[in-house]
Amino acid sequence: MPDGQHPEHTVKAYRDERPSITRLILEARWAHYRLTDALEYDPDSDAVPALRRFNLLHAGALVDILALRTRDPDLYEAARDHGALLREVDGLALDDHPRNGLDHLRAQYARLHQHTHGDACRAPQATDDSLPPKRPFLRPAPRLVRQMLDTYAWSNLGLASRFPAVDVASEQRRHLMTRGLLLDWAATAAPADSAAAVAAATAGHALRAFDRRPALNDLRARAYLLDAFRDFDDQNEDEDPHPHDCAGRCDGTGEVLTVLTWEHHGDDTYTAVHQEPILCFGAPTAHAPGCATCGGHGFTYTPGYRELCLDGRISDGEPSTATVASQGS
Repeated sequence: MPDGQHPEHTVKAYRDERPSITRLILEARWAHYRLTDALEYDPDSDAVPALRRFNLLHAGALVDILALRTRDPDLYEAARDHGALLREVDGLALDDHPRNGLDHLRAQYARLHQHTHGDACRAPQATDDSLPPKRPFLRPAPRLVRQMLDTYAWSNLGLASRFPAVDVASEQRRHLMTRGLLLDWAATAAPADSAAAVAAATAGHALRAFDRRPALNDLRARAYLLDAFRDFDDQNEDEDPHPHDCAGRCDGTGEVLTVLTWEHHGDDTYTAVHQEPILCFGAPTAHAPGCATCGGHGFTYTPGYRELCLDGRISDGEPSTATVASQGS
């Protein structure tokens, strides 16, 4: 395989290892499952910090390579966020090193695979002026990655008697859809990656079999992934989309990427450890003083962690007496 065959091979950390999209997904979802399992069963375990780092590294590498292939700005931002969090977990301040978080992520990925130079720099390449492949779905790409990881974790955790409320079949179906869409998008962005195309078709066939539909050829099986997702995704029915210059800073997606969980290190020192897209109100937000969940603080606390309270969110322009029930999450 030539060095320049896939966009990620312009980065030395990935050029030396040449990871496949399928393998990256396997590694990322396994890391996410192990962390989710630990947080559900024993959140105070000494293993949690190592599992959190493991998850940041593998999920970050997957997001980074998807960003390199698709040139999706949301994925680039998410990859940088993963790298920044990884730097913090590794005890590095964001301003004490000439490399940013994304370079740190790539260097750590290289070292994980024993490429000891850890050089994250791009190799020289010809300029590609072609347009990036259009995103085949409306929701933010990082959210789709997160859904793919979450649905894998819960389709397995839900098999335990401890989680009777989990609809395992629904989680399994959503995982087939989201994993297949990411594979299909990656294959479309790099047509030379025949293995990703085969994996996307396999996912489409598996989803049709899950839905008890007759078999189709590979191209139509891949198309079925998107058709099924459109039926599932209520964002396609949004009759009042946000403008691209939305005051809530969602860039028209209707969601904003927000830190939801911080880990407490003592002396009121907190480190951000988890973020995901939340509903954009179309304006800057405040918190209702009478919020029944957090008492108006805007946060809830569990041993070792602080969580953002979503129940009492209100738009800055709304009366501060707005009730929790009327705002929703």
